[in-house]
Amino acid sequence: MREQEERRRVGIMDIGSNSIRLVIYETGDGGGYQVLKECRESARLSAIVTPEGDMPLEVVSVIVPVLKQFAEVSVAYEVEEIRAVATAAIRNASNGEEVIDYLNRETGLTIELLPGEMEGHYGFIGVVNRIDIEDGYIIDIGGGSTEITLFRDRARVSSVSFPFGAVNMNVRFGNETTGRWEESSVEELRQLVLDAAQKHEWISEHPDLPMVGLGGTIRAVGKMHQRKLKYSLEQIHHYTLEAEDTDYYYQQLPAMSNDQRKRIAGLSKTRSDIIVPGVIILNTLFRYMHCSHYVISGTGLRDGLFFEWERGKDNAIVEDVLEYEIGAALHGEPLPRQRHLRWVQQLSSELYEALGEGQGDVSNRKILRTASLMYRVGMKIGYHDFEEHTRYLLTTRAVAGLNHRETVLVAFIAIFGSKGKIKKRRISTEYADILHPKDEERIRRLGAVLQLAAAMDVSETQPVDRLVAVRKGRDFELTVHCHTEASMETHEITEAVRDLEKEWDVRVRLVVHMVSKN
Repeated sequence: MREQEERRRVGIMDIGSNSIRLVIYETGDGGGYQVLKECRESARLSAIVTPEGDMPLEVVSVIVPVLKQFAEVSVAYEVEEIRAVATAAIRNASNGEEVIDYLNRETGLTIELLPGEMEGHYGFIGVVNRIDIEDGYIIDIGGGSTEITLFRDRARVSSVSFPFGAVNMNVRFGNETTGRWEESSVEELRQLVLDAAQKHEWISEHPDLPMVGLGGTIRAVGKMHQRKLKYSLEQIHHYTLEAEDTDYYYQQLPAMSNDQRKRIAGLSKTRSDIIVPGVIILNTLFRYMHCSHYVISGTGLRDGLFFEWERGKDNAIVEDVLEYEIGAALHGEPLPRQRHLRWVQQLSSELYEALGEGQGDVSNRKILRTASLMYRVGMKIGYHDFEEHTRYLLTTRAVAGLNHRETVLVAFIAIFGSKGKIKKRRISTEYADILHPKDEERIRRLGAVLQLAAAMDVSETQPVDRLVAVRKGRDFELTVHCHTEASMETHEITEAVRDLEKEWDVRVRLVVHMVSKN
């Protein structure tokens, strides 16, 4: 038996301008992580700064009980460390150091006042470790600041933090009574943002890069857009928006009252006021920077802090996002199943290449490999009907390194052989807003390949030593060499071959050799 895996836990506490959050992460010695607990309390610290720039300690005292309870939660989960950081609201206050000393004294925590550039740095780590993207800008609109980071070849190039965010700009320009913004206020904030951005040449020197958005503003815009379109996938991470999508909200939201905005599907009532300045900042910078499109990240600062804690400062960036995700998923499986999944992946790759359409087809190989290694992930929920659990997990929980289209493709390729259910579904209709016209055929063809590969190891004992597959026109000669009688595999292979013939329009000549070990 495998020795008991060492599990480690850390509590990451983020004292932000709009809210205070605690996330408890757990990681194992095989890599990967899971969130065990998340706590959030509204703070809006940027709104309590006096005209002189101070943050009165008697007002700050209201968050002390919150921080104490967050510490108690961390102790209950037996974390080995609490990393607590404070960002823009306290950083920008003229008495920020005094506030930190006060909070440390009253709570017993060791809170770090995070510089703006480091806030951008950790946000960058959180993004590139969960989205497979090489180049772009990252924008993180918080309550009291906005961070912009440029990255190239998955390396951070430049970062800057501006002292304007959704909360403090709402206090400065918004209408507290009705929530409606005057056109002059919109223009004043837009000009303030432009004036700040123009002081940093690198912000406008890289047009046509994607803008990766972090934080509540961009997620709120994404959720509103998804509800408006009745989007078919329940994921916000890696959701993409075009320029005109945020143009719409930039034009519509300021003239609405808070009550009107509270009725917008997808928008949290607690964000109905601060969404306006957030969208103005977002839209203004996107247009000024001439970005190509938006990508929403569900991860950021807290995840970046976690990765540094788990992997160390010098190795915080993972080399391959998808491989890290797959490796973590495999590590959680029993050793016999790990061997099974890796062998199924090898067999499915050989079959696909032999069918003659795999040369240079990076996309198909990527999604077939992922589906082959994760097709039994649903067993973490339950053995029976694991295929439906697999589909649920893959379509509701973001798989790092996959965009939404790839996610749907992987999910349905993975369950192609599940008791015939997939063969009767019209996936292209269910996910017409995500899939391309020929993706239904793609799912069925790659699903048939995976089904046959899995049939060759249904016992999970690797009775197949090797296979020889050659295609000549419509004829597909398949010779399977086994080192046992492989009685469990024989019937499954025959059934799977029928689907392969149907989906690929080939005639399979199957030969199974049982080879004795002696």
